[in-house]
Amino acid sequence: MKTLLATAFAAALSTLTLAGPALAWDEVATREVTDRYDVDVVNLPGNRTFARVKVCVYGNPVHFYDFDIFFRNGGHQDVPVRSRINAGECTRVIDLKGGRRNIDRIKFKYEETSWFIGRATVRIFAE
Repeated sequence: MKTLLATAFAAALSTLTLAGPALAWDEVATREVTDRYDVDVVNLPGNRTFARVKVCVYGNPVHFYDFDIFFRNGGHQDVPVRSRINAGECTRVIDLKGGRRNIDRIKFKYEETSWFIGRATVRIFAE
């Protein structure tokens, strides 16, 4: 019995250890996407630095054409996504060039692809 309890405890502890990095992601911005091709600029407030970003989609699928990340120091990073992201999925993790950076804004070129049924929400996460 003690062995079974020790094994269960070790399994639970390893699960918590694996979940740690996922908890490091902060939601830094949200945007509702219209049913047509759109260009949106999302400003990120504050003076925080991040090393990576990812964009997740909720509600309906979104077709991304491109997005650009602009940094407070005037730098810029083009991110060629060019793919459809389904609801409940995220883009790949995008490493920011130059290490930890202070993001000023992100410019999206995208469209929601639900045929006018509901809306899609895009959430930007960073760590």
